[in-house]
Formats: sequence, C-alpha cells, structure tokens
Amino acid sequence: MLRTTRAAIFSLAIVALASCSPSERQQTGDDLRSDMPLRDATYYTQHEQDRVGMAGVCEKWKASQRPPSSWPSVVVNNCNNVDTANQLIQSKKDRDEFKKGMGI
Repeated sequence: MLRTTRAAIFSLAIVALASCSPSERQQTGDDLRSDMPLRDATYYTQHEQDRVGMAGVCEKWKASQRPPSSWPSVVVNNCNNVDTANQLIQSKKDRDEFKKGMGI
C-alpha cells in the first residue's frame, strides 16, 4: 500500500514537472515584488520616479508568465493605476499640443 502511494505521488510529480516549460522551471519568483503601498493614478501622475519604478515592477510581473489572476491585488491595482496615469499624462500632452496648434 505504501509502495503504491509513493509510486503514485512520484508519477504525479513527474507529470507536473513535465508540463512546465523550461523557462517556467527556471523561474523562482525571487525578483517579483509585492511589498509596495497601494497608490492611485493621481499619485502616479504627480510622482514620475515612483511611476517609472512601478512600471518596472509591472514589467517583471508580466514577464513572469504567471496569470494576472494569480498576482497580488496590490500589484494588479498599481499596474492598472500606472497605465491610467500614463494615459492621463499622454492625453494632457496631446491637449496642450492641440491648443498650441490652435493658438489657444
């Protein structure tokens, strides 16, 4: 009975390892941060250095091949807020350029 149980566990472990791609097996997750405070898009529009830093963290999470549904909520929210802040900043630049072109 014990021998059968060990064989079954060993077989499941082999199947689990075989289903991972080589890049997934090399990932330890040691470089993935989630120890940051939750910030809103307004904060990121006003603090460029923090926005750029958080964008780097988001890129590492995206490159990790982990499904976003498995990410910590603070990472998901901050990444969404960085994207929103980038869009707001770009929209403001576009509006200012348009006004300048119109002579306003």
